[in-house]
Amino acid sequence: MNRKPIYKSPAGEQAVTAYYDQILAQWPASTESLYVETRRGRTHVLAQGQKDAPPLVLLHGAGANALAWGADVPEFSRHFRVYAVETPGEPGRSRQERFSWQGDAVVEWLEDVVDAIAGGAASPAARVLLAGISQGGYSALRFASAHPERVKALVLLAPGGVSQAKPSFIVRGVTYGLLGKRGRTSLMRCIMGDSDGGPEATQFMHLIFTHFRSRMDAPPLLTDGQLQRLTMPVLLMAGASDNLFDSQKTIARLQRLVEGADTRLLPGASHALINVAAMVVPFLAGGLCGLPGGLCGKLLGRP
Repeated sequence: MNRKPIYKSPAGEQAVTAYYDQILAQWPASTESLYVETRRGRTHVLAQGQKDAPPLVLLHGAGANALAWGADVPEFSRHFRVYAVETPGEPGRSRQERFSWQGDAVVEWLEDVVDAIAGGAASPAARVLLAGISQGGYSALRFASAHPERVKALVLLAPGGVSQAKPSFIVRGVTYGLLGKRGRTSLMRCIMGDSDGGPEATQFMHLIFTHFRSRMDAPPLLTDGQLQRLTMPVLLMAGASDNLFDSQKTIARLQRLVEGADTRLLPGASHALINVAAMVVPFLAGGLCGLPGGLCGKLLGRP
């Protein structure tokens, strides 16, 4: 694991942590804060929704944490037992040491998380619904490819690992990094586009961009063989105005390699895809149609 500090200073870490606590305090009182012990470090999870509902695992992007799903969790938790997982080495409550993208560390980590959430691999309940955005999409892809039998349905929101980052974004990132607060604001606009997470989310991003050391090692692309192992229902959503990835290339590669993949290019959307739960829930419910008791209809109609 990489033990280099993820925060630029203790004061910066304290500022980010305090604001995290402030936002979390506004989540429903029913939200549970859980910790899972994994081979790759202690992992924090925010859980919400009925405990007997199908488990939905959410994976956030780089430089973020479980709170990034705040706009979507209320809708998701009406239908599923939601587990918003915080990747180690990111600005959340999980272990701060980062594991390498090379090898199987990310698969081992997520396997331990899923085992803790849904029961061991031998359990009838061991399969989960899985969704990830950006870097979280990469993690979801790696796990689903390695263990397709553990994933009922897979949702990818502007995922990493399918196409290379745009060279123009890399140049912007380096340039904006030299411009202090003005540069951080410009980088946020580049990522968020017209997405509006609200003033608190904007302030939180500013704090993270100011005090957090981002990972500089990009995850490698998945091979054709890895993507062809995605045998579960797959939904890919990508923004037509994504400044980080070429969405059309991402969609084209997935369509070529994943039979039956549902791919959607969202007009005007940026890299930060938020407020998408209403589009995702029907797809996830469809991935559960093999379950007894008419669960699909109950999910879509649950008050």
